[in-house]
Amino acid sequence: MTLVFGGFLLVRSLGERVSGTSVARDSVDSGTKPSLRLSNGPGQVSIEGGADLETVGYEVVRHARGSDPAAAKRNASDVPVDLSREDSAIVLVTDGGRETGADYALRVPSASDVEIESETGGVEVSGLDGDVTVRAEAGDVEIRDAGGSVTVEAPQGDVTISGINTDTGQAEITVGSGDLSLENVVLGTLEAEVETGEVTLSGRFSGGGQILVQTGDIIARIPSEETANLDLEIRVGEVVREDRGGESQ
Repeated sequence: MTLVFGGFLLVRSLGERVSGTSVARDSVDSGTKPSLRLSNGPGQVSIEGGADLETVGYEVVRHARGSDPAAAKRNASDVPVDLSREDSAIVLVTDGGRETGADYALRVPSASDVEIESETGGVEVSGLDGDVTVRAEAGDVEIRDAGGSVTVEAPQGDVTISGINTDTGQAEITVGSGDLSLENVVLGTLEAEVETGEVTLSGRFSGGGQILVQTGDIIARIPSEETANLDLEIRVGEVVREDRGGESQ
């Protein structure tokens, strides 16, 4: 399992303190349909579902600063990765304190129910048939190829939802400052609210509910009949409907 670096990098501070990393890897027996709760401070989170898996495997790249490279590496190796079980759920927690962070890459059974709390950094989830809940204080959120209900709270950051396929599931999405992209979404009910930003609907859509934008636009690149049961509401801005070729209507 390889973690793609590119999101969270701790750098030199005032030319004195330097950054270091330390990698931790492990796996835990989970069965085919586990519940996973992950709480992370600064850092990226990537979770991928895999068919026929019965373990939760993770790789964590821990970051810390120190007075020299050796000290920074030692400090990084001290950043905790706490693994426990609570109420039959697998729980992972990382909070190393000031000047530390952790980038997570996990592979889990595709039927997993996943709950993520992230302080700062992007969150990416793909290939899960269970329910997905993401609370990201600051950072972008992307959920792809999901077959269960989806809940997202993102006060600061863009949210991308694509390839959702659940006739009876629901999506509850709250975005503070950021854009929301919905592509190829099939579900029972959608409730989405964006305080400041743009909402884009594209590909296929099926379901009912409401999209509310306080300040911004809704751009619908899907046939109007597909949103017949979806209320598109704007306080300040406009609803723009475009045909498949991108021409406004």
